[in-house]
Amino acid sequence: MRISLSTPILLAGMALLGQADPLAAPPEVHQWARRATGIQPGVKPKLQALLTAIFAPTSEGGTGLGITYDNSRTRSVAEVWQDRKANCLSLTAFYTAACRSLGIEARPAEPLNTNRWRRSGSMIRFERHVVAVVSLPPLEEVVADFLPQLRKRTGYYLVNIMTEARFRSLYHSNRAVEALDAGEKAQAEAEADLAIRVDPTSSVGWNIRGVVLNNLDRKADAETCFRRAIALDPRDGTPVGNMEMLARGLGRFEEAIHFRALGMDLRKKDPYYHAFLADEAMEEGRWADAAKEVKAALKIQPYESEFHLLQVRIHLQEGKADAAMESLEKARRWAIREERDRYDSKIAALKQQRQ
Repeated sequence: MRISLSTPILLAGMALLGQADPLAAPPEVHQWARRATGIQPGVKPKLQALLTAIFAPTSEGGTGLGITYDNSRTRSVAEVWQDRKANCLSLTAFYTAACRSLGIEARPAEPLNTNRWRRSGSMIRFERHVVAVVSLPPLEEVVADFLPQLRKRTGYYLVNIMTEARFRSLYHSNRAVEALDAGEKAQAEAEADLAIRVDPTSSVGWNIRGVVLNNLDRKADAETCFRRAIALDPRDGTPVGNMEMLARGLGRFEEAIHFRALGMDLRKKDPYYHAFLADEAMEEGRWADAAKEVKAALKIQPYESEFHLLQVRIHLQEGKADAAMESLEKARRWAIREERDRYDSKIAALKQQRQ
């Protein structure tokens, strides 16, 4: 389903770390990091030992934490330690804090090819992913993702290193969204205020603050925030969409039409938005529309394995087994090394169906 004129748009990045209270590691984390890496001889082995211990099952006397993925809320580093659960932001914060306790400089970063759009009730959210990056001499960079292995940064795995202020701002933006979802509007406003206080240049923070204030029926203040977000990042269609909805609700229809046109122009250049539309079209049985949107996504970003997987589903629906196999092989070609086994099993299953 395409965005209707009455659908609010909320950017809720899948964010990360900060400099103080909620993202500081308690003493237990420092002690665990030293135990988990004690016998490792160099930086890269220590990094791998940390990552392995994060995901390894807990055992008596061992260092495994058995942390599992949980995107129900964004946890502080202390809460990750206590709950053994984390989303990508919280895990990156935890891992980065553990690295720094060992004197290893890990930096938060946003991968540029892992974003996605998702519908949640009446909201359409644009979610971003975050990881941790460590630079190793002479020129190597390794990435810690929500995987039990380190990943080497390559030309197909592009990341944007974040400042500490941006990282912390994204953390508070996430918390603001979660508080708003829970109906805790005062807490949502406090978190949104923190997000722009720690990084006044964050378009995400200003947009989230606008969403919160709009929910508090402070329309003029919300408009100021949305316009500030647009000025800070003119390429981001999310505050543009929110500004469209605000203008329409206030009866400023010509202005709303302007923002709608601007938002559609920005989103048509976003391959992940086309993939989102394709996925929704498939759910509704509109296979021709899905094929059109996947084609648009691949035209912008031909090296995204998930787009090729969407195309596989369309080809199979159309009874085009050969085309489905070709798309599946392309998906494997552009997949990260850690996921190729998954694609191998899909290829084997499709070959068996064709026999």
